[in-house]
Amino acid sequence: MRRLGRLRAGIGVLAGLTRVPLWLGAAPRSPYARGRERSFFRRVLAGFGIHPRFRGADPAGPGTLYVANHVSWADIPLLGALLDADFVSKDDVGGWPLLGRLARRRGTLFIDRDRKRETGGQADAMADRLAEGHSLVLFAEGTTGDGVTLLPFRSSLFAAARAARMIQPVLIRYRAADGAPLDAAAMRAFAWSDHPLGQNVAHIARTGAVAEVVLLDAFAPGEDRKAIAARCRDAIAAAWNAD
Repeated sequence: MRRLGRLRAGIGVLAGLTRVPLWLGAAPRSPYARGRERSFFRRVLAGFGIHPRFRGADPAGPGTLYVANHVSWADIPLLGALLDADFVSKDDVGGWPLLGRLARRRGTLFIDRDRKRETGGQADAMADRLAEGHSLVLFAEGTTGDGVTLLPFRSSLFAAARAARMIQPVLIRYRAADGAPLDAAAMRAFAWSDHPLGQNVAHIARTGAVAEVVLLDAFAPGEDRKAIAARCRDAIAAAWNAD
């Protein structure tokens, strides 16, 4: 089974990489490039045996701050296949071979959450991107959780929400291949928290999963950052516990 997981993981990566030459050959952030990016993400998901299921509201459109919980590295291709939005990511991802380059080309904003003195400047960079009409995805927990409980949302970067046209909470949840809920042990094994990346990748590839994304009702900014963070978390928690 471990060999099967590694083999399938390799296939998933190769399937995505077949789209990279066309992606790199396109003008950055152009409609064609965005189409190649979504194709890349869909191929990665399919190669890993992950079946996306999208439901809920429609994406709120340009200038939206999408606020999501964070379970797995698979959250990236999952939301990348659905949303026309840039990601807010930890700065160490920018140094990853190939993936870092692709992330930069896609317009990812890299931040260092450990340098609290720089938070204001990082929030300003996010606000500038939103004011230009681009959308952003913020994983508000600041790290991947265990998929069983929802971590507190870090409110510091929500200062950028003032520049968003709309704010839309997003629930990410993983289920078994047949659509049944995963028990706590299975969910912790699936989530990328305590396991090395290679081990987690192989596990996901050999088990497969249904990846569910629920777009919740969007709202206009106007509250302070802590209130916005709490409102987003409450909405995601309510959807989490609904079924």
